[in-house]
Amino acid sequence: METRGCRSITGIMLCIFLLVAMTGPVFGSQYDPLLEVLMKKGIISAQEAAEIEKEARQLEEQKTKQLTNEIKEDAVPKALKGLKFRMLAYLDYSAGEAARSHGGQKSYNRFAIKRGYFRVDKKINSWAAAHLTYDVHQDEYGDWKTRLKYLYAQFKPHDLGLLTNMKSEFGLGHIPWLDFEEHVNPYRCQGTMAIERAGTFNSADLGISIRGYFAGELEDAKAKTGNHHYAGRYGSWHLGVYNGSGYHAKEDNGNKVVEGRITIRPLPDLIPGLQFSYFGLYGEGNHRAEQNGDYPDYQVHMGYASFEHPRIIATAQYFVTEGNKDGKWLKPNGDALWTENYSFFLNVKPPVYGISPWLDRKLNFFFRYDHVDRDKDNKIASDATYDMYIGGGALELVHGNYLLMDYEYTNYGDDFGNKKSSAPSPDNRPGNEHKFQMVYQLKF
Repeated sequence: METRGCRSITGIMLCIFLLVAMTGPVFGSQYDPLLEVLMKKGIISAQEAAEIEKEARQLEEQKTKQLTNEIKEDAVPKALKGLKFRMLAYLDYSAGEAARSHGGQKSYNRFAIKRGYFRVDKKINSWAAAHLTYDVHQDEYGDWKTRLKYLYAQFKPHDLGLLTNMKSEFGLGHIPWLDFEEHVNPYRCQGTMAIERAGTFNSADLGISIRGYFAGELEDAKAKTGNHHYAGRYGSWHLGVYNGSGYHAKEDNGNKVVEGRITIRPLPDLIPGLQFSYFGLYGEGNHRAEQNGDYPDYQVHMGYASFEHPRIIATAQYFVTEGNKDGKWLKPNGDALWTENYSFFLNVKPPVYGISPWLDRKLNFFFRYDHVDRDKDNKIASDATYDMYIGGGALELVHGNYLLMDYEYTNYGDDFGNKKSSAPSPDNRPGNEHKFQMVYQLKF
């Protein structure tokens, strides 16, 4: 440690000496004395002396910069090299009424921390890395709990023809859908996306996956679409095999769930923000059905159209599911129920440069509509549905830090349960839900 400290101090003193040496001639004569002698003897002109002086200064600056970088590199412990820390939190205030059976409603008025994520990335070498995310949340008893959201090793395979920019995750990693959608719809802080809010699955699971682009990266993706994530020139893809239980449930069966997403960008030069996606999932629910002792089937099929522009985001999706990850949506015989669902989302950044240059492209207005039919074939009930409407505005104060306000209203059918993830409950007649919400997304 003493040797390293001496070497660092010596390096700093050398930097100071070089800086003084570089600036020294400025305080004396116009040129270095040697250049003045050469000019007096007519060997070089004043213009040539100026050019030599300029080149010498540039060379000294390069050497100083290189030396400074070497000192910094030497001062950082090996374990901290390639290490990055990030944080994301949703600070929430909500007031409204939640649904209860037979038309009842429960009022609430509360401040909350919806989520707190602490993220660590470590670059091991050019093809291997690691990622860790802790998820801090409050349980039903009010206690603050910490659990793993992501913990995986990441590898970067070589390109394979049109399959480029590939990454593979092994461990507790991303499933193919929600990370993609959450980089199109930026308001995860308001609440979960349609398929997760409906209770079908969540965003992470134990398994192995690989993803990548089609034919390289879209040039200037951020400027053209407003989004530099999943920026394959002709689209992107993601395939994986997982336990199927999600990141905060224990696996109850030996079945593995196969999941995949394929996204096509058909006109990258003409309409770069237009994409069409398909997501599919096949496996078995995580819990055995009491009625027949079997694990129910678990399938998802989704079609998704999205358009992204620096000022507009518009999406439409339709998905059907057979059961869910928990294996709780069941017919009387224990087989999984088929559900039918669709959702629309619109975000607009109006041009307000003439009113306030600072607000331009920071002020957003958004609207979302979700429709869920928990029993598509009416095997248990004919009105196991809900319609949810969300409208509001968001102001991006600094990069990734939003102040959001919205109003959310949910109209439940007579045969739905009391939560959006509930199974059908005939003649439950839950009261409708509504809330005002204000969220600050803290990100650094």
